[in-house]
Amino acid sequence: MEKLFAETFKGLERTYGYIKNLDDLKRRADGKVKADYGWAFKPITEQDYIDHLNGRKAVGIVPINDSGECFFGAIDIDNQYIDYHKPDYRKYLEAISKHKLPIIPVKSKSGGLHLYLFLQEAVEAEFVRKFFGNILFVLGLKPGIEIYPKQTILKEDDDGSFINIPYFNKEERVGLNLDGTEFSFEQFMQVVQANKKTKKELEDFSIAHVKSMLQGGAEEFFDGPPCLQKLTQNHETEKLSDGRDRFLYNYMVFAKKKYPDTWEKKILEAARNYIKYDNDWGDKEVITKVKAWKKETKGHTCNDDPIVNVCMKEECRVRKFGFLSDKKQDFPALTELTKITYPEPEYTFNVASPDGQKARQVRAKNIKQIIIQEELRAIISAGADFVPPKIKGDAFQLIMETLFPPKKILSPPKGTTPEELLLEYLKEYSNGSKATTFAAFKTGATLVDGDFVYFKYKTFYDHLKNKDWKKDKSKTAEDMKELFEADFANKKRFPKKDSDSKEHPPIEVVKVPKKFMEEDYMLPEEIEVITKEEIM
Repeated sequence: MEKLFAETFKGLERTYGYIKNLDDLKRRADGKVKADYGWAFKPITEQDYIDHLNGRKAVGIVPINDSGECFFGAIDIDNQYIDYHKPDYRKYLEAISKHKLPIIPVKSKSGGLHLYLFLQEAVEAEFVRKFFGNILFVLGLKPGIEIYPKQTILKEDDDGSFINIPYFNKEERVGLNLDGTEFSFEQFMQVVQANKKTKKELEDFSIAHVKSMLQGGAEEFFDGPPCLQKLTQNHETEKLSDGRDRFLYNYMVFAKKKYPDTWEKKILEAARNYIKYDNDWGDKEVITKVKAWKKETKGHTCNDDPIVNVCMKEECRVRKFGFLSDKKQDFPALTELTKITYPEPEYTFNVASPDGQKARQVRAKNIKQIIIQEELRAIISAGADFVPPKIKGDAFQLIMETLFPPKKILSPPKGTTPEELLLEYLKEYSNGSKATTFAAFKTGATLVDGDFVYFKYKTFYDHLKNKDWKKDKSKTAEDMKELFEADFANKKRFPKKDSDSKEHPPIEVVKVPKKFMEEDYMLPEEIEVITKEEIM
């Protein structure tokens, strides 16, 4: 069961968080447990998880790994929503039950609530964050609440943010049934296994959930902010009386984009259709507001009531007149991101042409060429033949959030994996320049002697670098040992000829069995082995 727990909370493996002084935990006045946190700066092991379950170490896991994927995520509901002194979880348990949300509630260290999502497969962190974003308002939670993973991509020097995992000492931070009863550790693990979801299942749920939440509403909002659609669901029988000003202001922002020539007229129509008129509100007041808004250029007020209470940010993100359209985007539209799963993944995406012609496909050799604006502009310039403008950081972030996660995940074409390429380059090099003299052998030519091929590693590695080889010298050597039985602790004399007066001195070379250099040799295919435990 402990091993299954470790697999369930698998995240960043190169480090983890922990509480330094378990015996010195104190509660603040607001009820939050104050702890001194630290980083282990060493890989997490199964024993660390066992120590957590046994109460010897309180572990925190970063959900996102170095590939930008995760096996779990969580919403952290803190004292902004729950009184730590008298925690009441009923509102959230009822919402989970009513909307059949695929999440499992767990008490936090301080008495708040962590809402966990568990996955059958590695899923892009950006997808997990977007999934949570579309269910926040049915839980009564506002955008900006802490969602794990907090990051969508980890940079080389970034360890991410960890979350304290459940069942410390198997009795603390326990999971809850929807009736409020607590799960034992064994029960919790059974529930988790039964509720792990695939990406496809979550996609289907999100589509159905959004459709269900946005049934009705005025048709004009179907390509606009879902908050306006939600607020007008019952407009034929019930007009808005609360938050009228904020609603109409946000309608104005939307109307200027959708109806640029008639937006003033549309605002007056919207007020009559959606807002309750009384002594404070009528055509006169609306016309006054319209005049004041003629030069208004600010975007939607997503964090204001009543907008924030029905916010579906992730659905809004993909709509034509959603909040992303608030910012003028001179940067070309990027679509159809595809990830190719090399050891260092490569990506392709489509770039909209400025002249409105067919989009051009651009290839990125690594993730940095996408998420770093200057590098992205460079590869677009090279691949699409125009130079995108520089834009501000927040606008660029919106573009990244729209582009990710990848729409497709592809395996590398046959013959293009690093192992296959290394074999190809090794054959090419060993079958190239042959050593017929000691001088040639000494300067890098290959010597075939018996069942082995001998050559200087430095010269071969220089050959690889000319092929745009990315792995460093030591890692390449390790691969050659594993794949081709290469012997680097070897000294070889060039064979003495009758004309030579004395033997040649030995030189340090790599020794590789000749069988690997034969043209018909191919790397064996990896076959996934199914264990007895998996069958049972």
